[in-house]
Amino acid sequence: MKFKYDCLNNRFWKLEGEYAYEVSEEQSFIGSYGGRGFVLDSGQPNHWINFTVYDKIIEVFYRQISKIDGNEIITCYQKDIPKEVMIEFELTEKDIVMKRDDRWIKKNS
Repeated sequence: MKFKYDCLNNRFWKLEGEYAYEVSEEQSFIGSYGGRGFVLDSGQPNHWINFTVYDKIIEVFYRQISKIDGNEIITCYQKDIPKEVMIEFELTEKDIVMKRDDRWIKKNS
């Protein structure tokens, strides 16, 4: 999954091949810890991505909801990206995290 985020103007795109699909500002929100996020599926408000900007990095947290045989499957991704105004990034299996003892850790560690 590839994405692009404009930190300065709070604009977000999903990238698919040579196409970029902007997620509308109406689907944006401010997270409980001050991060800025976007709901990726208006029919599924629990499918979102959040950007928390720090001095040197942008922490990306993506919560994906999939349906398999009528069951919802939740997969979470987390990635730290060097802080720039415009970032392009990809989330892969190595970015999948799970919660253990109230902390997010890499699933494969």
